[in-house]
Amino acid sequence: PVTQISEASIHRHKTEFPLNCSPLNLTQTCPLHYYPKTFQIHHQKYKSVTCPEFFHWIHEDLRPWTETGITEEMVERAKSKASFRLVILKGRAYVERYKKPPQTRDLFTLWGFLQLLRRYPGKVPDLDLIFDCFDYPLVEKKDHLLVAPPPLFRYCGDDDTFDILFRDWSFWGWPEINIKPWESLLKDLDQGNKRTKWIGRDPYAYWKGNPFVAKHRKDLLKCNVSNTKDWNARLYVQVLILITPFHRDHWF
Repeated sequence: PVTQISEASIHRHKTEFPLNCSPLNLTQTCPLHYYPKTFQIHHQKYKSVTCPEFFHWIHEDLRPWTETGITEEMVERAKSKASFRLVILKGRAYVERYKKPPQTRDLFTLWGFLQLLRRYPGKVPDLDLIFDCFDYPLVEKKDHLLVAPPPLFRYCGDDDTFDILFRDWSFWGWPEINIKPWESLLKDLDQGNKRTKWIGRDPYAYWKGNPFVAKHRKDLLKCNVSNTKDWNARLYVQVLILITPFHRDHWF
């Protein structure tokens, strides 16, 4: 039997895994023993903790392939819609890029995989993964009524598509608009909230982003200040697409 214990009873050991990925030195390599070969659990009680409740969404996301499994042919079919292909073999990551996404989304997503390999050495199984870094989900359910869909990962999904959701790249940072990794950003927000109490703030709603990726965002702009109306909303359009050259084949 599995014993479930409360989160409060666990003393969490915070371990940092720095990655030096400076673009100024493309020939650098990690020290010989930087990546350990085995993973050590820092707290014995972790061995008996049940999986978090949100893990059931993994099974939901993979439900379309319950009967068929995922074959190499399915993965190959996803290439036409993908930004890159990631293969992890014996703890080493290999990447093949197909198209350059906006900004540095692919770079920060791959950075997340490298941190995963660094954090859990020897625990990440071999895998072959296809990823698209654009917003709109593309694997339509209506197009795959009689055939299994290609397994394509991306940041967004909806009820009409089979795209497999993955953590947003901005979790690790969004430098084009000066957004720090979420953990650092959370600390900044906490400090900012302490400087001025809500009761003492100006009563304005502020939003900045790309309104052209969703109908609801376009509707939101109707609430912006105008010559005749002011609903205390300050809404700004920001559309940034940064395209940079890249080499087709990369390895980490």
